[in-house]
Amino acid sequence: MQWVKDWFFSIFVGIFCAFFSFFIYDVPVGRLRAVFLLGLIIGLILDYIMNRFDIGRTFFPMFFSFFLVLGIGLFIIFPAVFGADSEIMEVPHSVKSTITGETPITVPPTVSTMPIETRTVSKQSKQVTTATPIQYYTRNYQWTFDNYRYTYSMKIPTSLYAYYKEQSHDRNYAKYAISEQDRKALDRITTTFQNKADSKTEAAYNLIAFVQSLPYSKDYVSTGYNDYPRYPIETLVDGKGDCEDTAILTAALLKEMNYDVVLISPPKHMAVGITCTDCSGTSYSYNKKKYYYLETTGNNWNVGQLPEEYQNTKVKIYPI
Repeated sequence: MQWVKDWFFSIFVGIFCAFFSFFIYDVPVGRLRAVFLLGLIIGLILDYIMNRFDIGRTFFPMFFSFFLVLGIGLFIIFPAVFGADSEIMEVPHSVKSTITGETPITVPPTVSTMPIETRTVSKQSKQVTTATPIQYYTRNYQWTFDNYRYTYSMKIPTSLYAYYKEQSHDRNYAKYAISEQDRKALDRITTTFQNKADSKTEAAYNLIAFVQSLPYSKDYVSTGYNDYPRYPIETLVDGKGDCEDTAILTAALLKEMNYDVVLISPPKHMAVGITCTDCSGTSYSYNKKKYYYLETTGNNWNVGQLPEEYQNTKVKIYPI
């Protein structure tokens, strides 16, 4: 019967859309059901078009019609229906500074927390307003910088973490460090470090030591994916990450402090490049600027210090 063939064709299109979205667009597994339903609708539309205009099911008309409808579905309908909302937006502070080669000044350990915020919801103007507390992840960090033991405590909204978990995790590395939704959290971190330091340079080096102290964890162990770049908020909540995760977090924090940074990728690795005065060691030229190599995987790496295994190798530069 014709209607059975039509439904089998539509189901096939739905399955194909799910596979296409997962492997090409890195759509999370949890959203593939919605993609399948969208593909099912696309299949019905495509079947209608072929029957309505008597196109037939030869290869070239089907190929053209399928990708026409698929493009409309994935690039227009799907983003409009299933796109994530931007919950938190804030314009970052603009602080001008450069890293110098001066010796950091010793400061006492700092302890800081992000205050809990509440939202008010009012149904009618005369009703009593009720406050709904936001849920947070509380994270505590410890590390050593300049022979002092530091601690830092912060609270990250669970909704913000969930937002980034739902985003595409492809290899467009620049987008991770310049995402607007995490500006509030990153600004609070950098502001706290700068307020507790005697110089911006010292605050930057302390931030670097903080990120370098995070435990190394391979993607397939912690996420189940072979390649899963984390947004800064994900790395902070997870409290660990691999080379690309700590490099992205470091670059995001330094950029929040208005430093000029890039991502540097030796073979199968990721680090940070930063412009600075009076620095020495390994650097790479990009856009007529010199970016000094900064390793973020492991403790006590200095600016310009390149691990031995990456010496005399070609690197890729990812601008931010």
